[in-house]
Amino acid sequence: MNPNDDRSAEDQREIEDHEQREAQAELGADASTLEALWADDLIVNSTANLIAGKQILLEMIRGGGLKLRSMERRPVRINVLGDMAIATGNEASQLIAGKAEYKMFGSYMNVWAKRGGKWQLVARHVGLIERAKPTPVE
Repeated sequence: MNPNDDRSAEDQREIEDHEQREAQAELGADASTLEALWADDLIVNSTANLIAGKQILLEMIRGGGLKLRSMERRPVRINVLGDMAIATGNEASQLIAGKAEYKMFGSYMNVWAKRGGKWQLVARHVGLIERAKPTPVE
């Protein structure tokens, strides 16, 4: 058995854990966890046609402009390439925007980089598959 295979399997498990931690932190508006998981130079291309960095997204979360009622992330594939990892999968979420709630289904690609011995999210792209008609927030 190649020792690199063990490292790759360990890295894959760590990325899968980070994928779920990051999704749960988004759901819980846990800015401190996101601050640690997201690289300072993070770039996100979202379903809202918004390309944003870490600080803009954290401000949106802290200010309540990015609020989720639910979030389910299902990684389908994780490829580890040395100190880079690419996770792809799909997500289902309910976004609260003003007085409306949107159910969204999408596919995503997250790019993680190992810096200083820890994995951080450096890039994210979300492709919208379906957005249900908005419903009023109760």
